[in-house]
Amino acid sequence: MVVEYANYLCAEGHHVTILTSCVDSVFKVNAKIVQISHQKHITNTLVTALFKKFDFDIIIADIVILSLVLALRNKKAIVYFAQDYDESYYRNSLLRLLIRTAYYINLNLLKVPVIAVSESLGQLLRTRFSARVDVVLNGVDKAVFYPERDQSLLSLKGKKKVVLIFARSDYRKGFDLALRTLSKFTDKIENGSLAIWVIGDQVNDSLEVHNFGKVTPQILRKILSSVDVLLYPSRHEGLPLLILEALSCGCPVVTTEAVTILTSNYDGLVCDIGDVECLAKSLSVVLYDNERRNKFITHGFLTADRYSLEEGKRRFLQVLQNVRVLQ
Repeated sequence: MVVEYANYLCAEGHHVTILTSCVDSVFKVNAKIVQISHQKHITNTLVTALFKKFDFDIIIADIVILSLVLALRNKKAIVYFAQDYDESYYRNSLLRLLIRTAYYINLNLLKVPVIAVSESLGQLLRTRFSARVDVVLNGVDKAVFYPERDQSLLSLKGKKKVVLIFARSDYRKGFDLALRTLSKFTDKIENGSLAIWVIGDQVNDSLEVHNFGKVTPQILRKILSSVDVLLYPSRHEGLPLLILEALSCGCPVVTTEAVTILTSNYDGLVCDIGDVECLAKSLSVVLYDNERRNKFITHGFLTADRYSLEEGKRRFLQVLQNVRVLQ
């Protein structure tokens, strides 16, 4: 979404610079990119933000710690773009306390304005920190994400059912829960009737998978259109784009209550967070009950239609104009 909004602001005639420590993206970026350092660790970004006053009308930070550090010298320009609740990234209690303190100083004391990607996230920040929040819902690009089954992927799939999972190392995404869920299907994996496909980070696990790594939106569309189900057992979410993209491609979803945009047994199956037994049972339903699977696909299209990327981009610019004077 950062890239989508940056590109849109450029198209609307604004000068946009992305400051980053790491240039590594599969997305086309029209904004100017400035690499802060050749060190990829976030510490370099935070040190730069702490000691430098930037000459920008608006500075958008999508990490709460970064927003706080930037606000110390750039308070009149800073806007916090909340794509999730950052405390949920960590299991360590001291790190969680540090992040919550950063939220309190940033949103409650400094009153940094917030753009949140979902109503539920916005309400959490208002309730917990009395934050000034505008909600700009994430949206899906229907020109990119639509059903397109790919012949080469179908050949790879053969007669097997295929489960797609998203691999990421941070705790909140629940990759460990996905592996625990899939371990209940070991017999089907071993006899060749079920395959596991992975997008995202590399997987170091004994489970046999086909790993696509990081893929472009066009390849992701074909993968989502060709698999049987997306297993997404997240512990916390703002408004996950991958879910919207899956629904738009006709891929049914098994997920958790962290994904608040779905209604269980209507446009997908939703389990309690961490409930591996429920995730496994739900996976079986989508894989082997064609009638319910088709219902989820039909209703999933209707759900995805409510989240427009074009409307989100217009709303994002409007909110920026309201919270900070964008000349």
